[in-house]
Amino acid sequence: MTIPIAGPRGRAPALGLTLLLLACGADAPAEGGGAQEATAAVELSEPVVASGLSIALPAAWNRLEPRSAMRMLEAEIPGAGGPGEISAYYFGPGGGGGAAANVERWKSQVVLEPGAPEPTTQSRESGGVRRTWIELEGTVKASTIGSFPTTDLHDGALFGAVIEAPGGPWYLRAVGPGATMREQRQAFLAMLDSARPQG
Repeated sequence: MTIPIAGPRGRAPALGLTLLLLACGADAPAEGGGAQEATAAVELSEPVVASGLSIALPAAWNRLEPRSAMRMLEAEIPGAGGPGEISAYYFGPGGGGGAAANVERWKSQVVLEPGAPEPTTQSRESGGVRRTWIELEGTVKASTIGSFPTTDLHDGALFGAVIEAPGGPWYLRAVGPGATMREQRQAFLAMLDSARPQG
């Protein structure tokens, strides 16, 4: 399974729009805007179906056994900077605090570089699914609940996403060295775009 996604990293507000317009059609606006850019292809694995959601991991990512009943999936994210990790959480219908609260929580987990612009939240709705995500770079603080990283991760990045669909929401938290996460950013967005309600 291959999904076309948007090109280079320097135009973050436009990338989510480009990705999702290409793959899903323009049935709802995304935050940000801009012209379509050159595209590349991301190969996805067969979808994982759990807790009412179908979502496809990038084929290059290594699926792991979830370490908690609240985690519907986990995977190692390979890359030039060293491995990262992603976990997808499900707390039951309406659980987990919602998109806005989780975006603020993810912001609190990353110390931005001095002078770095304030990250913006992006969102897109299509196929009965609303995806809200934020990309943060800087020092990712050590997790206090046993998640990755266990020590402060300098020059790191955290991509957080909320997927809202019937029976949800689901929360995805991807963390790794900045070089790895920048390299895997398009794959992360393609994975978000693959999300569909189970059925």
